[in-house]
Formats: sequence, C-alpha cells, structure tokens
Amino acid sequence: MGNTVQPGNIMEALQRQLTEKLPAGWRIVESGPAGRPDRLDRRVDATLKIRGPSGKPGLVLVEIKTRVEPKDAAMLKNELESYLRITGRQARRPLGDAPGSAVLIAAPFLSARTQAGLKAMGFGYADLTGNIRLSLSEPGLFIETTGAARNPVPTSRERKSLRGPKAGRLVRALCDFRPPLGLRELAKRAGIDAGYASRIIDLLDRDALVVRKERGPITTVDWPALIRRWSEEYSPLRPERVSWYLAPRGMGSLLEKLKGLSLRYAVSGSWAASQFAPVSPTRLFLCYADDAPDTARLLDLRRTETGANVALAVPFDPVVYERSVEKQGVRVVAPSQVAVDLLGSPGRGPNEAETLIEWMRENENAWRT
Repeated sequence: MGNTVQPGNIMEALQRQLTEKLPAGWRIVESGPAGRPDRLDRRVDATLKIRGPSGKPGLVLVEIKTRVEPKDAAMLKNELESYLRITGRQARRPLGDAPGSAVLIAAPFLSARTQAGLKAMGFGYADLTGNIRLSLSEPGLFIETTGAARNPVPTSRERKSLRGPKAGRLVRALCDFRPPLGLRELAKRAGIDAGYASRIIDLLDRDALVVRKERGPITTVDWPALIRRWSEEYSPLRPERVSWYLAPRGMGSLLEKLKGLSLRYAVSGSWAASQFAPVSPTRLFLCYADDAPDTARLLDLRRTETGANVALAVPFDPVVYERSVEKQGVRVVAPSQVAVDLLGSPGRGPNEAETLIEWMRENENAWRT
C-alpha cells in the first residue's frame, strides 16, 4: 500500500471498497476511463456510475494520485474546476456540488489533515487503508469511514517528525513570533541550526501549516493547527518525566509557596490557562520544575501514586520557560506551551485547550511578538 502502488491498482481497490460500503440496494453499474475534452489536456482519471434503489444513477469523477499532501488540495481544486467547466459538468457551481455528481480523490494514503483539506475544497476522498468520504446529493448517498491514522508504508520524508527538543523549540518560535520570518532568523530564535530548520519547515510547508516564499521568508503560520499537530507527538505527562504528588493543604497554600520558590519553575495546564481564558482549574495542577524532588520538598508536597492533585514535570527543553509571564505572583508558561500541554492532558484538557486557542486567536497582541 505504499506510494509505489499503480493508479490502476488504486482504482481496483477503490471499487472493491465502495462496493463493500454501499448500502443495500446500491451498486456500481459502470466504470471506466474519463473522456478527454477537446480544448484541454487535463482530464480526470476515471468515472464511476452508482445506482440506488430508485434507479437514478449518480456520477463519481475519480482523480487518482500516488501521493496527496495537505497543500495539494487547493491546486487540485483549481485544476479540476477548469476541467469540469470545459466539459460542461459543472456550470458556476462549487466543486462537487452539481446534482448527481461528485469528485473523489483516491490515493494509497491520505492523512487526517489532507482529508480535512480535500473536504474543505468540496472533494470526496478514498485511500487504501479505508479512509473514505463520498457524498451524492442525487440520488442521496453519503459514505464516511475511518482507516489508518498513519501511513503504513511511510516515505523517508514522512518519517520526519516534530518529536524532540529541537522540533519543539522551532514550533514554539513559529507560534510565538509573527511572520515574516527568514529561515536563519527563525533558526537563531529557536537555537537550532539552519539546515535542521529548513528540513522541518519543508515538512510543515507540505502539511500546509506554513507558507514560505521560494528562497524567501515564511510569510504565514497556521499556529492553531501547528499546535494541534505538535500535540500528536508531544505530551508533558510522559512517564519518564512526570512525578505525582499531593498538596495536603490545597491549591491556595501551594500557590503561596510558589510565589517564594527560589528554584526555577513555571506552571502550565488548567490553572495557567485560567489566567488567560475562561477555563475552570481542574484538580490536577501541572508545574514544570528542573528538580522535582527538591521542588516537592520546598512546596511541602507528598509523593503519591493515587489521588494526586499535582504533577511535577521535568521540561523536555528549557524552551518551556521562555516567554513565560507572571500571573498573581506565580510564573506561568507562554500560552502556546499551555495549549499544547492541555491537548496532551487527560479529561477536560483538550476542550480547555480549544477554549484557550480561541482566546489566543482573539488576543494575538497579548501573547505574540
């Protein structure tokens, strides 16, 4: 199922998958290559005619790709709308909105972000792992299934990730500083070498998380999506970095002790988010500290494996302390760090993260330089 799969094999697999997913009384009655319009070399790769119990058929125009990345969705929309206008299949209608027809993009694998981009552009989609979305208004048909979240046969480019301290520093810099950002300037702000920064920016560009001019600066950063993407590979609560404690005298006493703490620390999680956005603090208090045992001793915390209300986390990198702010006399990590920490937390954490991200959208001047 890798990216070497031939288009014909993708089409055969697509037909089998759709046949299995079609409701009772529905069937594929015709398939074949699409005709080439006289005035344009561009064409879709195949067509499928699907008929329901009413007897009325729907037409699916299939575009087959061996690889589709998030940033490709807009380009595909422009290309296919030109084809559809010339063939008369679609007159002044949004792509995929013509009655009785749909446009479906098929590939060996489509990531969740690629699926979202295709959906936003009006496409249906299908991959060989079972990620499928197809909608026909006439006759009424809707299919949506979930397959693999990660490519089972990743390419070398796809093996690059946002794991590790250097990637974390780069993400924080992209979120916390406004573009335009030159590559060398960005690398300097993140404290990494320009070559590594270039490779990660290439990854983020393919995922449509940043926009970079050719041999020029980064002009746009989709920082909310970037934070969500980072959270897929980062969590503050990794077992090897977190210790669990009980604050026997409650949160009020803990906060007072933090105000006079001589060791380096910074608070994240729900309490930190509540200092920016309308988030109710939960019973779990997350605090970064370089030396958890000494910090726990000075804060009068008791080590426990059950009933903990405080998590002391060793930072993955000192960047967690950068651009921190003081709230109520307590040091708090930057909002971008709070957001990714909440996304990687249990319970209400992800919902609280989205509330904070919405506040960050509306108040960029308050946290972004």
